[in-house]
Amino acid sequence: MNFQIFKTALRKTQKNKLMSIINVLSLAIGISASLVIFLLIKHDYSFDKHVADQDRVYRIVTNGQFQIAGVLSPLMNLIESEVSGVETVIPLLHPNQTNIKILKENTEKYEVFKKDNKHVFTNSSYFELYPHQWLSGSATTLNEPNNIVLSDKDLKRYFPKLSPTEALGKTVVFADSINLQVTGVVKEMTENSDFKFTSFIAKETIPVYPSLRKSFSWEQWSSYSDSNICLVKLNPGVSSKNIENQLLEITKKNKNNEDFKDQFDLQPLSDVHFNSLYNYNAPKAETTRNLIILALFLMALGIINFINLSTAQSIERAKEIGIRKTLGSSKGRLTWQFLMETFLITLLAAFLSIGMLPVFLKAFEGFVPTGMIISNSSIGWISLFMVVQLIMVTLLAGFYPAWVLTGHAPALALKNQINKNSNLSRSAWVRKILTVFQFVLAQVFLICVLIVVNQIQFASQRDMGFQKDAIVTIRIPRGFRSLENGKILKTQLSSITQIKKVSLANHIPAAIGYSVYLVKLDGSNSQEPKEIHVRSGDDQYLSLYGIPILAGRNVRLLNSDMESEVIINERALELFNFNSPNDAIGKTFDEGNKTIVGVMKNFDNSTARSTQNPMMYQGINAGTFVHLSLDKNHPDTWQSALKLVEKSFKSSFPEDDFDYQFVDDQIASFYLKDKQLSKLLTWAVSLAIVIAVLGLFGLATFTANQRTKEIGIRKVLGASIFRINSLLIKNLLTLVITACFIAFPIAWYFGNKWLNDFNFRIEINWWIFPLSALVLITIAILALLSKTYFAAKANPVKSLRDE
Repeated sequence: MNFQIFKTALRKTQKNKLMSIINVLSLAIGISASLVIFLLIKHDYSFDKHVADQDRVYRIVTNGQFQIAGVLSPLMNLIESEVSGVETVIPLLHPNQTNIKILKENTEKYEVFKKDNKHVFTNSSYFELYPHQWLSGSATTLNEPNNIVLSDKDLKRYFPKLSPTEALGKTVVFADSINLQVTGVVKEMTENSDFKFTSFIAKETIPVYPSLRKSFSWEQWSSYSDSNICLVKLNPGVSSKNIENQLLEITKKNKNNEDFKDQFDLQPLSDVHFNSLYNYNAPKAETTRNLIILALFLMALGIINFINLSTAQSIERAKEIGIRKTLGSSKGRLTWQFLMETFLITLLAAFLSIGMLPVFLKAFEGFVPTGMIISNSSIGWISLFMVVQLIMVTLLAGFYPAWVLTGHAPALALKNQINKNSNLSRSAWVRKILTVFQFVLAQVFLICVLIVVNQIQFASQRDMGFQKDAIVTIRIPRGFRSLENGKILKTQLSSITQIKKVSLANHIPAAIGYSVYLVKLDGSNSQEPKEIHVRSGDDQYLSLYGIPILAGRNVRLLNSDMESEVIINERALELFNFNSPNDAIGKTFDEGNKTIVGVMKNFDNSTARSTQNPMMYQGINAGTFVHLSLDKNHPDTWQSALKLVEKSFKSSFPEDDFDYQFVDDQIASFYLKDKQLSKLLTWAVSLAIVIAVLGLFGLATFTANQRTKEIGIRKVLGASIFRINSLLIKNLLTLVITACFIAFPIAWYFGNKWLNDFNFRIEINWWIFPLSALVLITIAILALLSKTYFAAKANPVKSLRDE
């Protein structure tokens, strides 16, 4: 019996090829989109799931004036000896400089590896928490200084001709001068983890070298950095609060400060990947939710097409149903027949969706993590997901059409009086509502795309209070920050005629993230220090970026690192309650270490989402970047100027890469996520329109087929092709126009909600709504005419001939 049902369903699917193709394509788009979202969610929830006793593993984080994922270095070193209840301490210290040099075989020259180095200073406990397959050596060697354990990935890079055993004892030069001995090789971790590395350096190496001690603030109880990560595994039954209290007491004792306000929290390992407070790249719950909603909408559009086209064919299949019922078929058997037809369509769509997966991975490119791959272990989960989805889509798409089709009375069907059937009337209204819903969704997506694109363009091009065109920044290699070398480089670049100005400074005026000081105005009655954002550099920085000084003068570079001259902005005047710019001149911060010598105009120090903050520009003798101002009126000279800059740079740093960035490109990169959203919405509106138009085309095809004889009669009586086309598309086009008007307030609401995240934003222009409606209506008319035109042009003799 079931085989006969399957055979009948296959025959019906083959008979209605056009409708089957439309349904398969519509459902495949929704299934493929939902599969990508499933893979994204599975990837995010797979992090550190392989860690044994995960509920007892925590990361120590610092809370207070700032939230930092790191911990004080000296505190980390005392945990094992002074904190009770801790089973294992796993230090993870990330070096700022990661250059590796390997002496070339049979030469005295070194090969330098600067990219893709993911090193960490740790101890043997790391491999207790994260077991690796050892190819040679052992973890205990990491308890001795000057040892390094490589992954097989780095072994192939550094020593491509050596086996894991042959690599033991080889020398790796870290940070240009620190010789490390290879004491082990492990297989690279295949599982997803936020603490995944390719090379492991013994933590005990740090106290041996002054440069490393300074870099990691080894003895300082006042320097916080998220480069100093510490994981702890607690003994069974020990509460995290107990450990937090012990950490606070140890810190107070060593800082000799009972009023110490910061605190240390134990963050569960399961929270590390998702907590955006400490993980800047954490997947946002809102983003994940929106992606899920998008996948559901695309799936719903495909299901709607199936329902609309299936119920539209109810008249054609009425006699078939009447005959089947007369011959004894039960409603249950007929329902099973139609569900089997739906299952076949959905199965074909599922197979097609697998082939479409690369296209959708490209569409979701900005949201797909770099490390996400479809591994062998994922095949089982993907198969299970597809089976569950296949069943759900079959039931959702097939149940209502089956109910409508099996509800026809046999007597009416056999007398050609099916139009009196109440199910048919209800299904017609359902089709109209579902069609309107499809185009409402497409219209909302289209308007939102226009809003997002306009806002990104506005944010990138608006006046931020400083010059950002024709300015280039070049990062100075680490270790090249002394006053003497900085002046030499600056002098060399200043001699290039195509360069207008040169400044040695740190960040550009606007940057993602923040650099802040807590300062107290000397002589102020307030005991609480206030937060002020900082930029720092030489005396050319403000003029290079065109930031006006409203009162006082520019900074002068002093010889002492302990004292500096600063310039504050107008917002800082308000923060410290100065009555006028001149009132601030000569005032000091931090017990006279910083003197206000000028007041500058406000400028944006972050993205369009942020307000203009209180700012302080601090004069310093060196910086991490060279800032160059080119001739913006003659962009044809830029490349020649940059070649001269590269030549000068390479003469000083032959082993370092010459990388430069234009400031306006850096500003544009602030909105990378928004551009990815715009791209995703563009894909979404394209797919939504494709699915909706496919459904509209299918309904137009059905309408034209049903009214073939009517069209023939009208043509014989003199009706023009234009009038017949108007007659055929009028009802369907009315649904599209209705959808546009319904979509306008919905799109305005969501557009405004997104724009409210921006402090500097556009106002939604009225012309966006009629423009988007015109686009959608034009596409709908073209889709309808592609079918109705040929139906109206057909020879009426053929349609009126008795058969």
